[in-house]
Amino acid sequence: MNVGNPRELPIQLAIETTGKTGSAALMRGTDVLLQRQVGEQSRTAAAIGPCLDEMLAWCRSEQKKIDFISVADGPGSFTGLRIGVTAAKMLSYALQLPLISVDSLASVAAVVFAEHTDVDALIVGLDAYRGQVFTGQFARTEILPELDAIPTTWTPYPATVQIVSSEAWAALLASGLEASLGLAGDAKPFGDRAEQRLTRSAVDAFGVGLIALRAANQSMFRDPFELVPRYLRPSAAEEALG
Repeated sequence: MNVGNPRELPIQLAIETTGKTGSAALMRGTDVLLQRQVGEQSRTAAAIGPCLDEMLAWCRSEQKKIDFISVADGPGSFTGLRIGVTAAKMLSYALQLPLISVDSLASVAAVVFAEHTDVDALIVGLDAYRGQVFTGQFARTEILPELDAIPTTWTPYPATVQIVSSEAWAALLASGLEASLGLAGDAKPFGDRAEQRLTRSAVDAFGVGLIALRAANQSMFRDPFELVPRYLRPSAAEEALG
């Protein structure tokens, strides 16, 4: 799929349900056509269906053709990831559309980079619960290269993403990283530094779309029957079983 020519930029439906709330965005290239946050007033599982139906209805009314589906497949909430990944797989199969998956934390970083053009490096922290934090360090040029100059080594899954203990996270913050890196993500992991986090007004699905656009350029499509959530850890039940 050639996405380098502005006249040929594809339309995608991006989905993100990695936390307590989720979001979806219709995008042509890097432009948002329609975006929605879901799960703020009701559970994401109940809200995602009507949200996606609204977006499909909008495409029909505006005579817009969706070219592919994209989704953040983790890490994140066990329930949230299952909802988002299942919805993306269902749409991909039912509508016979290509499917792309991307990293959740890189998606957050992509939104922040898009809205804070003076920031070139970030550390993202998302609450993983059970005394753990999902984290990753990102450079703008590594996750959002120019569409016409994407390195052959580029991936929608940066190697820095990991899950760490709250103690390791505290030590990471105490090392003074914020002096050279912007902060982004959930408030809870950052504690008294939460106010230092860089804001993001667009939904996180926008970040999914920014990364997926580059993955589409590289034809990094997924088989909907093989895509599964990336939890990065066992569930509480699996841990109890040892």
